[in-house]
Amino acid sequence: MISQLKPILKQLDLNTNDTKVFLAAFELDYAPASEIAKRAHLNRITAYEALKRLVKKGLVRSRVLKGSGVKYFEVEDIGILQNALNEKKVSVEHALSDIQTLAAQLRAKYTGRSEKPVVLFYEGRSGIKNILLDTLHQQPKEILSFASADFLELGYDFHFLERYWKQRVEYKIPSRGIIPKTDCAVSLFTPERNVRELRQIHFVDPRGYMFKNEIDIYGDTVSIISLVKGNEHGVILRSRSIAEGLRSIFELVWNTNC
Repeated sequence: MISQLKPILKQLDLNTNDTKVFLAAFELDYAPASEIAKRAHLNRITAYEALKRLVKKGLVRSRVLKGSGVKYFEVEDIGILQNALNEKKVSVEHALSDIQTLAAQLRAKYTGRSEKPVVLFYEGRSGIKNILLDTLHQQPKEILSFASADFLELGYDFHFLERYWKQRVEYKIPSRGIIPKTDCAVSLFTPERNVRELRQIHFVDPRGYMFKNEIDIYGDTVSIISLVKGNEHGVILRSRSIAEGLRSIFELVWNTNC
């Protein structure tokens, strides 16, 4: 059970020695540096330096045993890890908020300074997730998509999609999609859900239009994602002129199917 703390401690940026010393101090409850070093299988100097870092982080406390002059160390309560993680969470949330504001300002200032297109290539399931998340990071006014609900479920796990849609709503980014009308699509994109998730859908006949890729148009960016299982990959293309051209094609198809 004690080993399950290791990945948690890693989240607090503890190095290997700090982790060993913390776990040793936790197991011993109340001990001098020499005993902690022995339990952690480290020399006393290395263990003592780790203890000083842990004390500074507030994860371990020290005190001198009355009448002996020997300094003892202890982990007062495992709840200190919860406190430390909560503090890091707040710090990360502030940083995310700051970078979101800064990113919007920088994009507004530097967008269009060069018309040279930028192409980014991604592979694997984690790669296509990063492509989809880019539709949120760019903070567009709207996301336009040619997509397939059937291949969407093959390419992404449903929990990821739920988080993505929830975050898009939190950012107040509406979407419109042109999608083959399959049983999967009808059950997934219900009218009630579409209203709740700021989504408009136009269905097309799957016999003639079964998309195996997803194309998203947002801001000055176009992303193309292959959702074929085992061959997941895609590209992000940042080009104002290409995005405008594909946006016009989307609007043409959208208005034709009104």
